[in-house]
Amino acid sequence: MKRPARIKRLLDAPRWDLVVFDEAHHLAAYRMGGKVRKTENYKLAEALKDHSRDLLLLSATPHQGNHFQFWMLAQLLNPTLFGSPEEMLENRHRLNTVMFRRTKADACQPDGSPLFARRWVHTESFLMGAQERLFYERLREYLQDGFDLARRQGNKGRVLGFLMAIFQKIAASSFSAVRRTLKRRLLMLTLHEAFLRDQDLDIEGRERLLTEARELIHEEFGITCDAIGRSEVDRVLADLKYRLVKKLDEEALEMASDPYGSEYSSTHAEEAASAVVDLHLPEERMRIGDLLRIFPQQCETKAQKLIDGLGTLWRQNPNEKIVVFATYLGTVDLIAREIDRTFPGQGVVVLRGGDHGAKVAAERRFRQRDGPRVLVCTAAGREGINLQFARILFNFDLPWNPMDVEQRIGRIHRYGQNFTAQVYNLVLSDTIEGRIFLLLDEKLTEIARTVGKVDEQGNIAEDLRAQILGQLSERLNYDRLYQEALSDPELKRTQVELEAALSNSREARQVVFDLFQDLEGFSLDDYKPFSDVSSSLERLVRFLSAAVADPGQRLVKVDEETYDLVKAGGTRRVRFTLNRDLATERDDLELMGLDHPLVREELGRWRSLPPEEIGVAVAGDLDSTVLLSLWMVETSAGHGERRVLIQPIAVKPDGTRVPAVERQCEAWLLATDAAPVFQPDERIDLFTRIVEPTLQRELRHKGAANGDGSYSAELIGYVEIVGQGTASRTR
Repeated sequence: MKRPARIKRLLDAPRWDLVVFDEAHHLAAYRMGGKVRKTENYKLAEALKDHSRDLLLLSATPHQGNHFQFWMLAQLLNPTLFGSPEEMLENRHRLNTVMFRRTKADACQPDGSPLFARRWVHTESFLMGAQERLFYERLREYLQDGFDLARRQGNKGRVLGFLMAIFQKIAASSFSAVRRTLKRRLLMLTLHEAFLRDQDLDIEGRERLLTEARELIHEEFGITCDAIGRSEVDRVLADLKYRLVKKLDEEALEMASDPYGSEYSSTHAEEAASAVVDLHLPEERMRIGDLLRIFPQQCETKAQKLIDGLGTLWRQNPNEKIVVFATYLGTVDLIAREIDRTFPGQGVVVLRGGDHGAKVAAERRFRQRDGPRVLVCTAAGREGINLQFARILFNFDLPWNPMDVEQRIGRIHRYGQNFTAQVYNLVLSDTIEGRIFLLLDEKLTEIARTVGKVDEQGNIAEDLRAQILGQLSERLNYDRLYQEALSDPELKRTQVELEAALSNSREARQVVFDLFQDLEGFSLDDYKPFSDVSSSLERLVRFLSAAVADPGQRLVKVDEETYDLVKAGGTRRVRFTLNRDLATERDDLELMGLDHPLVREELGRWRSLPPEEIGVAVAGDLDSTVLLSLWMVETSAGHGERRVLIQPIAVKPDGTRVPAVERQCEAWLLATDAAPVFQPDERIDLFTRIVEPTLQRELRHKGAANGDGSYSAELIGYVEIVGQGTASRTR
């Protein structure tokens, strides 16, 4: 959005009603010497703030310990509020005009009960087995040699350094995932060497290497050794050779280097680590072969801990739904395989990524009562899905940035969760990643105890954890921290760097507390009037029931939650519900709403009727007949702002306006039918002579038609309310 051409499109559009920036602390501006440097993100917000009616900034860490940066954020909302950061500190109470602060713990229901359920986070740490430790140490040496070579190669070695970082992250996820990536890298290195031998006209060497590659393909992809299998191997081989020659996998490497660590980076990381082989270690094929020969054959310790945990939970409640997060597909396959082997029939659905539809489909399958008991999520599940119907989450691996863990937990610990969210972190405490995670957790607990932010279970208060980790993310390069730890097994340098960053983050949190302590809290009471949608849903059902009756269809209520639309012949056309949760659980139910094709179809059909067919006559307890008309008015102000409103106008034949009837317009639409009074030409005369001038006066009074902009008004319906004693006449 911050690209100039896209900003231009946003500004060329009519004025926006509302612009929302999530993670708004990324709208940063810095003071460097006497100059102010604005990031592209900040420039985007600055361009849009004057082209929108309202601006909403959302952030858990709006203040990064730098008063100037926060003052620049406040400037986006109201540039006249403070003349300088110093004035902001002296008059911090003014922030109440533009800012709300709340925590999940503070948000309550009107009766005082918590709006959000509690959460309980437990870290289960354990040691590697002897074979795992041997493999891990050899792998660490391989990675360290790769990083050393990358540094010696200078700029040319950046690709190799990045590949080694991917391997390190995959190994921290599971040994099974790194084994799969190593095997596929070995295959691509073998093909690469065969390609070089071919260039040197070493035909014998090329064929020997291609034979090795075929054997690796048979083994890795589980292809049989018969004629059909050999044909499939040749097809895979041709595809891999094409990718190698065309360097297609360098695109995957570029996508995997996403600095924001999005789902795309983890999706493409395994592919890139195995396939980008232009730069490699000396004798790397031999080294990978040695590593694969000492790979532990028994079930991984971490996988066994997960299986034990699932077994305990299902003995307590056989229907428990459980979410498991793992970053890489190799790890996801390991988890799914072990669960299917140990608990056949429980079912596992995997959320691997893809478009939003794929995420929703996986979520929907998992949500069904008789659906799979386990949802295994890759990084794609960190955002965009709501899993509050489950209450237990396992972090099988831990992302290097701990804020990503908070995002994962937020999938189940969110509005609508009715139980305490239980989170289990599985940590190998004798790996570098495990030791750094435990060290960080220990330091966070120390800070929490100091400021009284630890609950009776020993959990760090959620708001403090989010504030400290949010501040820490701005101060630490986690990739560099973990990579340098490879050559610092005792973590001496790592501990010093971590403590310095935590100290700065703690100070920044205190600054934030001092600045924001006078801010008003969040009150749910203010928003309750907007949450009652039952009357709107009832109107939708009434509309649909009446609308489909015209072509001879019927709306039949099956039970309190479901309806059938029945065709003229008696066959069911569709079954639907107005309950979103029920529609998600059941494949035979469609969710009915304004955007449902059936509703849109009927709305379009009835709105296209000619004016003489969109009126009804009803009996009314009035002293004379009243014509109530409903108009859809669209107004456009001079600066491009557009509004749509429904305006009722009720008048007597003598031109007297009847506001009481206008206020009750919906009730009159449901009144008892009566015979119409006006002849068609009388009704047209009444509209022309009285109703339309009255509508124009009303719109001028509201400022919608005062000459500064334009408006259009469309008659969408009228009601002829026949008063008592009025003689009925046919149309």
